[in-house]
Amino acid sequence: MKTTLYRFFWTNTFLLLTSLIYAQSNYRPGYIITLQKDTVYGDIDYRTDVMNAKRCVFRQHGNDSEPITYNPFDITGYRFSDDGKYYVSKNIELKYGYPQPVFLEYLVQAMKSLYYYETEDNIPIYFVEDHDLLIKIDAPKLAHKPTTNMQFKGETDRYIPLLHYAFKDCPSLNVQIDQAKFNRKDLMNITKKYHEEMCTSQMDCIEFETHEAKRSIQLDVTPYIGIIQYKIPSGSSIGLYSSPDLSFLAGVTFAITNKRWMSAFSGCFDVSLSRITSSAQSLNEDNSINVFKHSGTMLSGKLGIRYTYPKGMIRPFAELGIDISSILNGTEKQYERSEKWMDGISPGYYANAGINVKLSRKNKQMISVRAQFKSLRDVVEKCSFLDGWSSVIGYTF
Repeated sequence: MKTTLYRFFWTNTFLLLTSLIYAQSNYRPGYIITLQKDTVYGDIDYRTDVMNAKRCVFRQHGNDSEPITYNPFDITGYRFSDDGKYYVSKNIELKYGYPQPVFLEYLVQAMKSLYYYETEDNIPIYFVEDHDLLIKIDAPKLAHKPTTNMQFKGETDRYIPLLHYAFKDCPSLNVQIDQAKFNRKDLMNITKKYHEEMCTSQMDCIEFETHEAKRSIQLDVTPYIGIIQYKIPSGSSIGLYSSPDLSFLAGVTFAITNKRWMSAFSGCFDVSLSRITSSAQSLNEDNSINVFKHSGTMLSGKLGIRYTYPKGMIRPFAELGIDISSILNGTEKQYERSEKWMDGISPGYYANAGINVKLSRKNKQMISVRAQFKSLRDVVEKCSFLDGWSSVIGYTF
């Protein structure tokens, strides 16, 4: 019965977390530009390049109504205020004769603008806008590499002649184009160099330039120390004669977050060490005292999912996951005799909750305080093995 409930708990927990992650929004400050060229400020759902090109989910400031989803050409464009990403409605042709409305990301806005688009298959494509003409700059992957002794790249260099065509009115770019790699940095440098060469007005010809894309994957490292109190559940096979003593705990947590997908959720990996000790006395028939001592080092590895409230200087969080633990150098002492105690690996689960206190609005350094419960099982005896309550404080960087 306990095994069935255990499986039921984890199955439903997994389904709940999956649905929460799928439904999670990732709002950032920004604004939309209406078809009448009006600017409306609010929050915009910040997702991957593929999703950002399809739609704009906008929530207006001071408006408690449901967010509005805008498709390309419902609005002129939209922009995020914090990192400057800027999208505009355009019709593109990925296949000749088949126009497709999308939101293109502005990389450079000028006499000749440079845009970025990512397909459903995560293939990058750039567009150079010359007056009303959008010139597609791509580098298709080779379906089959020629079977010869010569070395071939995995993609074609078709973007080189396309760049020559797009910037044909500036011959001084030829060498730079021939040496360019198919990436955002090189194509932006070519576009900016074009305007350095061709711009003759006293005004700055480049109206907008995106910042180099920040990494969307964020790794937070939190070393911590604390205390832990192990408890023996009824029916445990641990073989102690008294409850374990209060012990010190030390470890480190690695939390990985994709800020473009769901900044409130993190995948967490944790490793920690703690001591488990216990001693008990019994009275023999001859009134002599028999002393039992158990000791060992608990090595624990955890893998879980954390939800953190994404706003404010104080951010509550909750976490749930699996725990794999093992007692290292476990010994049982009785009189002068010492023997090995509790060898093997014990799986289980853990749950914790706490708060992160940010030390600065701009930087990610935080003080982390949390309380945690863990429960381990004996896979051989198929019963509860050991429970633990802990509280820790750590520093996140």
